[in-house]
Amino acid sequence: MLRKHKKVRRGVVLLIIINVIFIIVTPFLNVKFWTFSEETSEAVIITSLFLLIAFLFRFYSREVNKYKQQQQDLEERLRETFKYIGSINLQLEEMKKVFSTVNKYPESKKDIQALFAHTAERILGIINADWVMLKIVDIKSGNNLHEYFISRGNKKIDKLKVENKDLLTGDCAFGQCNVVKSNQENFNIKAFCILPIAANDDNQEFLINSIVNQLEMLFIIFNSLYYKKN
Repeated sequence: MLRKHKKVRRGVVLLIIINVIFIIVTPFLNVKFWTFSEETSEAVIITSLFLLIAFLFRFYSREVNKYKQQQQDLEERLRETFKYIGSINLQLEEMKKVFSTVNKYPESKKDIQALFAHTAERILGIINADWVMLKIVDIKSGNNLHEYFISRGNKKIDKLKVENKDLLTGDCAFGQCNVVKSNQENFNIKAFCILPIAANDDNQEFLINSIVNQLEMLFIIFNSLYYKKN
C-alpha cells in the first residue's frame, strides 16, 4: 500500500514538472491551431496545461485521502487485534487461576463448597456478569446434588428460581439468562453454569464451558472419595 502510494506520488510529481516545463517553453514555440493566431494557440495550450495540472492535483488529493483512510482502517484493525489478544490473555490468566489453585481433590463438604465458591468467583472474573449460579443435577431424578450462587461484590440480588427439569430439557423458562452445561453425556450427573448474560465471544464461552467440565469431574471425584470415606 505504501509502495503504491509512493509510485502514484512520483508519477504525479513527474507529470506536473513536465507540464510546468511545457508552460514555460510554450511562448517560445511557433504554434498555430487552424485559423487561431499564434497568441491564441499558445493561450489554449497553456490553459490546457494548467487544467491538466489542476486535474493532477485533484487526483493526487483523492489518492492521499484514500491512503489516509486505509491507514486509519489498518490502525483500527490493529487496535482491535491487540484488544482481542489482551482479552484472550486475561481469560487465559483466569483459566490458569481456576485450575492451578486446585492442588488437592475435595474430600469433604467444606472442600466442595470452597471449590464451588472459588470456581464461581473465577467465572465472574472472566465474564462481566452481576451473578453466577452453579448447579450439579442428578439426570435420573432431576434432584440438586449441589448448588452455589454468588453475586458480584456480594450485592444483594434476589436468587433466581431455576427448575432443574428446564435445565435438563434445555428450556430457559426462568427469564433472561444464559446456560452453559458440561459436555459429557455418559454420566448420571450434569453440571450447569447459569448467567444473566451471554458470553461475549466463542473464546469466553469455551473457557466457561471448560471450567464447568472440570467442576463436574471434580464433583464426581468428591462423591467417590466422600462416600468411600464414610
